[in-house]
Amino acid sequence: MRNLRALSRLLLLLLFCFCVSPESASAQSCTYAVAPTLDFGSVLGAPVPQIDVTSTISVRCTGPILGTLPTLVCLSIPAGTAGSSISDRRIATGGHSVQYQIYMDAARTQIWGALGESSPPRAVNFATLSGTQTQHITVYGRVFAGQGGKSVGTYLSDLTPIQARATTYLLFAPNCTAVSSAPTTLGTMTSRLVINPNCSITANALDFGSVTGTGSVTASSNLSATCTLNAAYAIALDGGTVNGDVNARRLKLDAGAETIEYQLYRDSARTLIWGDTPGMTVAGTGSGTTQSIPVFGEVLTQGVKPPGVYRDTITATITF
Repeated sequence: MRNLRALSRLLLLLLFCFCVSPESASAQSCTYAVAPTLDFGSVLGAPVPQIDVTSTISVRCTGPILGTLPTLVCLSIPAGTAGSSISDRRIATGGHSVQYQIYMDAARTQIWGALGESSPPRAVNFATLSGTQTQHITVYGRVFAGQGGKSVGTYLSDLTPIQARATTYLLFAPNCTAVSSAPTTLGTMTSRLVINPNCSITANALDFGSVTGTGSVTASSNLSATCTLNAAYAIALDGGTVNGDVNARRLKLDAGAETIEYQLYRDSARTLIWGDTPGMTVAGTGSGTTQSIPVFGEVLTQGVKPPGVYRDTITATITF
């Protein structure tokens, strides 16, 4: 009977020693591979649409064949170089920024955070670790829709340092917020979005009114251009449907072949002809809102013309 009691005490002692020192029973080592870019691609102008993309962090852990304990790896992703906090991640260029976020789940409801932050790290669990195992962890990114007034450019934020903390456990995996092992610093992942320029243009009629003679008559109108912020553009006006020559524009009588000479200018002094070749166009920079660009016209002094309505149709082209 004494021998049985002694054996029981010995078993309890061995069990106790095993429980309080789990890491002595196995050793594990982990390596990591971080995809270099969380790439949101490119969009045409602003406001930006919702953009959902993914990237990957791979975790490769190795343990001995016998006596291996489960392994928990906690992956932390910081706010990034352009963001003020994990809850307000941003990508930026030249003083302009676009809001986005990184999530742990495909539904994009669980923000991927870091140790010590309000949002937790991502837990990667190797419930059994015999030999070498690899898990490819998806990083879910989202640019939020409807962000207007953004400049053209390449928006970036470097997610660094991405860190991993690994630990073994006996029965139940600990919460990542309780893992205090020394961190391993991983490679940098760069969040990236390109906003390309986009423009649209509309025109109003240029009406010289009603006249009784064919002396010089001036009038003005305007074009409306809407371009992405900081997008460079140039507006050209062709020679019209009557004559097709920017240096010799003509208005044509609706009910006949008679024409009237006129011209379109870039300046109010009416000295700079507005045409469709380099040096004759009007250049500008987009503001993200509609800009009004004046067009100055003049009917030139000429001989007597038959009465009636004279017209020409000009095509305005915006290049950006």
